[in-house]
Amino acid sequence: MRRDVLMCLGLVLLNLIGFWPVGHLGFTIYDDPQYVTENPNIQAGITAESVSWALTSTHYAGNWHPVTWLSHMLDWQVFGPNAAGHHWMNLALHIATTVLLFIALRAMSGAAWRSAFVAALFAVHPLHVQSVAWISERKDVLSGLFFMLTLLCYASFAQKSELRSQKSEFGNPASGLRLPASGYYWLALIFFALGLMSKPMLVTVPFILLLLDFWPLGRVTRLHPVAAGQASDRDEGSQLPGAAKRSEDGPTRKMLLREKAPFFGLVLASCLLTLAAQGSAGYIIHVTPLPWYARCLLAPVFCVAYLVKIFWPANLAVFYPYPLVRHREVLGAVLLLGGVSVLCLRQARSRGYLAVGWFWFLVMLVPVIGLVQVGTQSIADRYTYLPAIGLFVAVAWRMGDAAAVSKLWRWLMLTAATAMVVACLADTRRQLSYWRDDYTMFSHALTVTPENNSMCYYSLGNILWQAGQLDAAVTNYRTALQITPGFTDASARLGFILLQQNKPAEAEVEFQKILKSDPADTKAHKYLGDALAAQGKLAEAEAEYMEVLRLNPGNPAVSQALQPELDKVKTALALTNLLNTLKVQPTAEVHAQIAAIQTSQGGYADAVEHYVAALCLKPDAPDILNNLAWLLATCPDDRVRNGAEAVRQAERACALVQPPPVMLLGTLAAAYAEAGRFDDAVATAQRACKLAAQQGDETLLQKNQSLLEIYRQHKPWRE
Repeated sequence: MRRDVLMCLGLVLLNLIGFWPVGHLGFTIYDDPQYVTENPNIQAGITAESVSWALTSTHYAGNWHPVTWLSHMLDWQVFGPNAAGHHWMNLALHIATTVLLFIALRAMSGAAWRSAFVAALFAVHPLHVQSVAWISERKDVLSGLFFMLTLLCYASFAQKSELRSQKSEFGNPASGLRLPASGYYWLALIFFALGLMSKPMLVTVPFILLLLDFWPLGRVTRLHPVAAGQASDRDEGSQLPGAAKRSEDGPTRKMLLREKAPFFGLVLASCLLTLAAQGSAGYIIHVTPLPWYARCLLAPVFCVAYLVKIFWPANLAVFYPYPLVRHREVLGAVLLLGGVSVLCLRQARSRGYLAVGWFWFLVMLVPVIGLVQVGTQSIADRYTYLPAIGLFVAVAWRMGDAAAVSKLWRWLMLTAATAMVVACLADTRRQLSYWRDDYTMFSHALTVTPENNSMCYYSLGNILWQAGQLDAAVTNYRTALQITPGFTDASARLGFILLQQNKPAEAEVEFQKILKSDPADTKAHKYLGDALAAQGKLAEAEAEYMEVLRLNPGNPAVSQALQPELDKVKTALALTNLLNTLKVQPTAEVHAQIAAIQTSQGGYADAVEHYVAALCLKPDAPDILNNLAWLLATCPDDRVRNGAEAVRQAERACALVQPPPVMLLGTLAAAYAEAGRFDDAVATAQRACKLAAQQGDETLLQKNQSLLEIYRQHKPWRE
């Protein structure tokens, strides 16, 4: 017991040494906004509404993982936007998973040193940097924790069932499905359910439990411990549980399958929820350059790629693009995987750990080797978080067998094991250095995976855009589109920046590309409208804006956000039509309408010219005289204001309409104020107020009263 406690403490210390730098990392641009920093449901903390959202949301991140959402909510409630707290929680979960892995293996096999070696490799393997250092991958470490709890409870159930009468435990097989009554069994099932609700990759766990039934638990066949490859830890002096002395009335293979039925039921439910969630979020790529047979061909290649990275973790990256299908690589991968599988099966009776470790690795990889293409990555370091344990077990137990041969071999294996852990520790610290900021992380990824990596160029473009380096961002977006012409997200970002750079024609091309692949993309329609409007293609711009409204019927938020742009285009279109009309029929009314539109658009000098032209055609038009006077008196442009001319035009308007209405008196008062005749301005404003009160017009009364107070302070009014 004392040794096991010391080993657990050593694993904790090893984790802290390896991953201490994570406490100084921040949030990353890659998925963290969606999962944490820009997710209002997470930032609400633990509330009734947010819990309901976590339990029912299936489209936000392409997964149904309510336990992961609740974990992020709790973190935000405790740590807020302090990234260090989120990172420390990831590390704490990883440490707990490491310790539980040691305890579970120790409980199942009785081999303390081998179990500790497996846990040490798991603790600081460089491939696990992504799972621990990436806040969005909370689902990895969280599901890993529940997986270890599942194994531990299942091991306790299996070992205790060996000590009981199988009839009382399993019931009469002929009586139908009767499940074990053990509390450990139901705890294992509960932890498994929580694991699936953290990350659905645990769907292969029932198969892993069947493998463990064979070794080290020894529930499948009645094997001598040494033959099963369990008792070569003679130096550890432990009586191995599980297969050591199976009773004659132990569970049959049919019973073993029957007791896994609830686990498979949870797997089926998780698969259906995941398919629905990823389909609704667009995470499953239905139309892809890789048809189903190509994905089947690449699956063994990906398995070998994971195998190589586990044993030689070099050139690790945050993102790996899809490779070309090379048939010689496929053939080589199939031969390698098939050969190793046959070798492990042939040694299953003498070295059960080889078969279990190897097939643990292969089985747990099935959801992530591209048979169902999810996302845009080919492989990912994080996908090895749990599958790699199988290979660690095979290596640890094989080295243990070699160490039992002689004292020399024992020292050789001890030295090799120590070197492996130290090498992993050093490489983990080196890999963590690439996670210090987004630019370093994606630049490193491009360095080690330069071919066809459009996602990294796109991510670098996003980073540079946020930093205000627009030209550099454009370069990266264009490179991403050269690699993947149909990359609509890159087209959207590129088009938006081109609009910012006043290059609407180039932006139009990008948004047209998006709409060719998705005609219902409302954002593309909106920004295409902006690009068209900037080029003066007003009718086409109006059509795009109207299409946005058509695609979002009854959505007040969309209507409210789009209305200013639509009004602006309609106004500009009206101005264009009026200017065309003016060429054919130059009337005072057309000039006045043009002047009013130009005033609203800030074209004050042009508006004055059109008012003057209108008065040339119709000198005695009070409304035109009034509008010109108001513009000359209150225009925010100093170059346009002219108090004396404003007084002349306003007095003329008032002389034409007797008695002058409130509107004309208000304009005359403003003109007097601009001309510095504040006494006249006050007296005229008072007349306007009195008349508005007599007419019962509260709006004009309040407006003129507020202007009166300004004039009394000897200040003119400005629009």
